[in-house]
Amino acid sequence: MMGRREVKFDLRTKLMLILVVNLFLLLSHALVFELVLVFGCLLLITIDRQTRSAFHFLIAFFIMLGIDQLGTPHMNGFAFTLVSFITVALRKFLPCFILGKWILKKTEVSEFVAVMWKLRLPQTAIIPLSVVFRYFPTIKEEWASIRAAMKMRGIHVSLEHIMVPLLMSAVNVSEELSAAALCRGLDNPGTHTSLVQVKFSHYDIAVWMITGILAVSALLLKGVGIL
Repeated sequence: MMGRREVKFDLRTKLMLILVVNLFLLLSHALVFELVLVFGCLLLITIDRQTRSAFHFLIAFFIMLGIDQLGTPHMNGFAFTLVSFITVALRKFLPCFILGKWILKKTEVSEFVAVMWKLRLPQTAIIPLSVVFRYFPTIKEEWASIRAAMKMRGIHVSLEHIMVPLLMSAVNVSEELSAAALCRGLDNPGTHTSLVQVKFSHYDIAVWMITGILAVSALLLKGVGIL
């Protein structure tokens, strides 16, 4: 029995979505438009087998929406105003958070570098970007290792006991990742090859077409004053 074919989106499609979603967030503040963006992003990561993350983001969105729609009208005072502001700000940028986590979790460094070469970016941009792209997941692993070591040795959690080793690890990680990037020949001025095939699938084409239709529709609705 044949296994289920894995759905894989090109990194250029994900980067396009990040850019377009940011522009959409500036275009309109209508709740209906926001719902379309959030559920569209959740649908994409669900298709890419990120069901658990999609569920968590969905719960977080409804909690923030409930605070804004039900709690804010009954809130008074600076503290409640601050809570409302933070909740709305986080909710507005939730689609960007969804797409950002999707990119970091489902994109290998080799694929990222191959796409950067495909986009014909200069080396001065590719090397720092490849280091940064690998930096945050590595720091997350270092954070987990520090917490595990503290638990094993019975050290209580404090800002000093966490931040000092984390900062030291951050410095070492940045140096090691930079050296690894140079060892892989990213600074070589010649033609680069890659085992990763960078190409659009029919899923990517569908996403580009749907995004284009939504963009045109949003501009038309904005022009007539509906959004």
